[in-house]
Amino acid sequence: MSSGALAGTMVAVLAATRTLLTSLDPLPYRKRMNRLAEWARSAPDRAQVCADLREQGPYQRHLALVAAMVARDTDGIAAATHDPQPSIRGAALTAALRAGMPMGDVTDRPAMERRRVYHALRRRYAPAVADTLTTQVRAQFGDEEAAALLPACGADTVRALLPDLEHALNLERLVRWHSGPLLDRVRERLAAAPPELRAGIWGGAANAVLRCDPAQALDLLERYAPEESLPGPLSAYGMLAAHDASRVVRLLTAPGRAAWVQRTALPPALLRRLAALPIDELAPLASRCRDDSRALAALLDAVAPSRRGELYDRALAEVDTAALIPAAEIMEVLPAAVRIREATRVLGLARTREREAEVRGWSAYLAWPDASVALEVALRSGDADERTHGYVLLVEAARGSRDPRAVAEVIVRLGRLRNEQDPVRAATLGALARVAPLLTADTAAGLTELTTDAVDARDASAATTAALSALAADVLQHHVAVPQLREWALLTIDLVSTGASVPVLRRFDTVLRRGQETMVFERLRGWVEAGIARGRYGPLFALTRALGKRAWRLAQLQDLLRRAIGPRTLPSVARTAIGLWLDDPRTRSDRVAEVLKADPTAVTIHEVWATICTSRTDLLDRVLERRLRGRFVERGTRWVPAWAFHTERWLPRQQARFVELQELIITDTGQGVWRRAAAVKAAARAGGAGRELVLRHLDVPEVAIAEAALGALVWTDRPDEALPVLLRHADDDRARVALYAAGRAVRHVAPSRLTDVLGRVVTGPAKITSRKEAARLLARYGPPQIMATLLDAYASSDAHRDVRAAIVSAARQRLQTEASWTILRTAVDGSREERRAVLNGYPYSISDRHRPRYAALIVEACRAADREVRRAAFGQLGEWSPWLTTITELVVDRLTDLNETLVHLQVANLLKAGGDAVLGVALARLVDRDADDDHPGDPTADRPARRRIALLAHGAIVRSRSRPAHADRSALVESARWLAGHPAFAGTATGLLVDLGRLDNLDEIAGLCADRPVLAIRTAERVGARLRGLGEWPDPGVLTGTVAQLAGRGDLAGGLFAVALVRHGAGFGWKEPWRDLLIGLRRHPDADVREEAYGVDMS
Repeated sequence: MSSGALAGTMVAVLAATRTLLTSLDPLPYRKRMNRLAEWARSAPDRAQVCADLREQGPYQRHLALVAAMVARDTDGIAAATHDPQPSIRGAALTAALRAGMPMGDVTDRPAMERRRVYHALRRRYAPAVADTLTTQVRAQFGDEEAAALLPACGADTVRALLPDLEHALNLERLVRWHSGPLLDRVRERLAAAPPELRAGIWGGAANAVLRCDPAQALDLLERYAPEESLPGPLSAYGMLAAHDASRVVRLLTAPGRAAWVQRTALPPALLRRLAALPIDELAPLASRCRDDSRALAALLDAVAPSRRGELYDRALAEVDTAALIPAAEIMEVLPAAVRIREATRVLGLARTREREAEVRGWSAYLAWPDASVALEVALRSGDADERTHGYVLLVEAARGSRDPRAVAEVIVRLGRLRNEQDPVRAATLGALARVAPLLTADTAAGLTELTTDAVDARDASAATTAALSALAADVLQHHVAVPQLREWALLTIDLVSTGASVPVLRRFDTVLRRGQETMVFERLRGWVEAGIARGRYGPLFALTRALGKRAWRLAQLQDLLRRAIGPRTLPSVARTAIGLWLDDPRTRSDRVAEVLKADPTAVTIHEVWATICTSRTDLLDRVLERRLRGRFVERGTRWVPAWAFHTERWLPRQQARFVELQELIITDTGQGVWRRAAAVKAAARAGGAGRELVLRHLDVPEVAIAEAALGALVWTDRPDEALPVLLRHADDDRARVALYAAGRAVRHVAPSRLTDVLGRVVTGPAKITSRKEAARLLARYGPPQIMATLLDAYASSDAHRDVRAAIVSAARQRLQTEASWTILRTAVDGSREERRAVLNGYPYSISDRHRPRYAALIVEACRAADREVRRAAFGQLGEWSPWLTTITELVVDRLTDLNETLVHLQVANLLKAGGDAVLGVALARLVDRDADDDHPGDPTADRPARRRIALLAHGAIVRSRSRPAHADRSALVESARWLAGHPAFAGTATGLLVDLGRLDNLDEIAGLCADRPVLAIRTAERVGARLRGLGEWPDPGVLTGTVAQLAGRGDLAGGLFAVALVRHGAGFGWKEPWRDLLIGLRRHPDADVREEAYGVDMS
């Protein structure tokens, strides 16, 4: 082709490019993208124009990418994957994946781009690509990034890698594609783990398991769930109950979970699904809830009313209800017959009859005729408080009857309120709001009289008008189709409203059937328009909010909102109307232009400006290019937007104009410094113009502005270019801000560049905090060989100890490299700061394959000369115990080292690390030391070995309580028995035995207390505390048998133990055999036991 022909072709292409850009320029964002897509599908010169666009600015290059995506131009997409702009590059990578294009090597892509690739692969699910990429990523960046990619891999890869990567993986990500391998792995871990470690496994896996196949999830829960509770959020059990409610209720009613169920509120959705079960299956759950009236009420409320009475009776089957007083929330949900039965029984109790207020309260639960008569006396009382109580109870009794005729009778009787004090009226009207569903047309006249009397009263208060407002709103919600009640409600709202306020209406959209909103609007339209005619827009806004999304479909209501926007309305009214008129997202973009036409300053309203920013970008020129005048901007001031959404959708000139306006604020010294700093941050996101503004203000003398610019640099369109600029401040006073921002900038830089850029900071003269942060960033985002660089920096003789400690912490992130282990091994013998960095490692944050090797470092730190390091190391020993071997002697030495101060939690942790057997060895050593101690004791040292024995016993109790109820405690029990063989330590031993047992060894303990009355008294207190502290629901039959056995011993210890246990009978209302057991103890041979038994009050 001749040069002239080539030039002609280029001119044609450039002309076509200009034509395209010109056609897109006036369009809003969505239409611009749609127009571009249409052009990309049909333009014959698309390839040439896109090539021309790729030679221009970010806006044009983004258009070229979108066109390539629409046309499925793989060459165009591939070219964009190497664009200098990170946002374009990232979008192109995602598009390439979706198009199935080969990815090439992504390991030298910046971290943000790699994350986009992982996210796209998880959504697209391309296992062949992900399998190959996972191997590369794991070798380069370790377990954390490989775990992010694992959900996109094939099933075989997931099964192979999951054991190594689960510590770094959110298991819920596997549910979508790999629930099978996930469940298999969780089942494998739970089966291999001892019961005391299963709770930890469930802590990380429960949320994921509960989203998997319900049958398999229930199987895992039935086999391996913790004895004392159920794992995961209870809201997730609703799906399990939908699959098999019987299995779920059995899980909830397991004996060991009784205490947990008592203090746990079951979600309503779960209760609704359980409520369909037969009463026989629900009764155990109701029994568990009987001591928590709210929980029992919630369960009863979920059950059909016809079955509530039976379930209530079954819940209390083991309780003597003769003196039981049900809670109010229970009475509220009981069916009428049972409620009346319970109220009649309670009214017959002496303690109820002795208080008139109690009689009135319980009389309100009787059948309506009886309740009405019983409460009449209170209505005629001379005491205002009693009358208030009587009126409220009368209304409640009518509501409880669920009979509209009873409610109508109450409305008539409330005519007496005309002559009452305002507090009486306010309380009564407040109670009346609860009977709104039972009102009928016949009550409208009485309600009107109530309203008129209340409003006209000279002492009418805000409480009274608020109660009337609530009642009227409820009546409208339930009876909008009843003319008499609707007119009363509107009259009431009109009487209690002011020009500035109107009652909040209840939601109509939640109770109306489809299409009924039209009827509601037609019924209330007159009220709304009458308010508008008087300049009161409160009714319009209240009705619009009450209709919710239903209001969007009412054209006439929308027209009223449009009228409220007019220029003659107050700014506050127009602002509210605009917000409601723009509420419908389907019409919002079109209506914004009309809002601006009515008043350009409406752009200052959040909804308007946000819509312009995101969808009506064609209006930006109108609001940014000129000074606006109107209701919403004070005269003599200029509006400058303080923020902007989605500036990447704007045209370059619009971004530049926004930045110019921000610069007006920044350069105006009359503005507050923080407002000017905010303007710098707002401008940063506005394309290249924003970046240039930020760069201009990096070195201004005002600290706040300069630091704002430093922080904003990473939010510009080129965060990858920010890192060198930020690191220039690593050794000056702005290092704090610069290095914090560098943490974001580094994610946009290729790993191969980081070694040089950040390495110079780690080894250079920068501030210590800068060097520490640089070391962390290198380890997190650098290439694999970076650990060798950090090892050299760590080994440098002039490296600061804090920098070394930071490098040690960084090494924990890259345990797949031998250089990291070299750093960690050296650090164990290093400074206190380095050792603490080693000790900060947590076993479940690193791969299982590394845990034994890391645990050895913890053990080595336990032998350090530094006391503080030793203390910290021994504190970590328990967490690492599953991967420790041959540390018995180390733990025993620590437990018996009287020169080291311990607390009971540390003892428990050491017992966890060393195993139960170390307790006996330690006790034996300490008993011998105490025997050899001939020092009489003084304030500086008083029998230290004896004190340590008591501490070990306390620690063993703490350790025992942290384990599942049925865990093996035989080694601890044997140690306690051995200690009990030494009379000088019998008190410590018996207390330990009580807490190690489950009330099944009390006969043995009573024998140890023989001829030791003081010891028997103290131990009896421990027995009572042990019963109260049991997590499981004690079996009444077993417990009463134990009481009888102890009482039959005939000695002081057995008797006192029996009295401590028989107190549990109060929870059963002293139903047989509890009553007989207590009476029997009052005839015990030992006088002290008899007196203690008489101290238990059955009434």
